[in-house]
Amino acid sequence: MKMDRTHHPESLSVRLSEGDESAFREFFHLYSHHIYNVAFIMTKSAGLAEDMVQEVFLKIWLSRASLTGVENLKAYLYTSARHHILNELRKKSHNLQFTDALLEYFSESADNPEQALLRKESRGFLHQAIAHLPDRQRLVYQLSKEKGLKQEEIAARLNISQHTVRNHLAQALVNIRHFLERATTGTLLLICLLQAGL
Repeated sequence: MKMDRTHHPESLSVRLSEGDESAFREFFHLYSHHIYNVAFIMTKSAGLAEDMVQEVFLKIWLSRASLTGVENLKAYLYTSARHHILNELRKKSHNLQFTDALLEYFSESADNPEQALLRKESRGFLHQAIAHLPDRQRLVYQLSKEKGLKQEEIAARLNISQHTVRNHLAQALVNIRHFLERATTGTLLLICLLQAGL
C-alpha cells in the first residue's frame, strides 16, 4: 500500500523546500507548541514566547530553499530555535550562569554518565513539581505533556473552553518553574525546565 508522503518527516522537508504552504502549516502545527513552551519557561513572557515562535518559523520559511539537504528536520528546527532563544536571553537576562547552563545543555557533545545522571535527577524533581500543582492544572498538564492530547481534545474531554485549557497549562508551567527554581540550581535546573516544556 502506498504511504501518504505527508506523514514522513523527510518528505516534509522536501515539500517545504519546494515552497509548499500546506507543508509549512503542517510543520508549524507539529512543532510550534514545543518551541513556545521552551521560550515561555525561559522568559516568563507569553508575548515574547509567541514572538519567538513566529520569528523562528519565519526564518525557516524564508530560508526554505536550503532545506533540501536537511535529513533531520526536527533537529534543524531546534538548532534554529536554540540560537534565537539564546540571543533573546542574552538581551533580556542578566543571569550569566543560567545562560551558560543553557549553552551547556544544548551543546552537541556526546552524552556522558554525568549528563545521564542529571537527566535522571531532573525527572525526579519534575515529578515532584507536577505533584504539587493544583488538581486541574496537573490534569491539564499531564493530558498535554504526558498523553500528548491537543488543546481542543483536552477541552472536549474536560468540558471546558480551549482558552481555559491554555490558561491552566500556562499557569502550570509557571508553577512548575517556581517549584524547580526553589529545588534546583544551575544545569540541573535548566534540564528540569526543558523537560517540563518538551
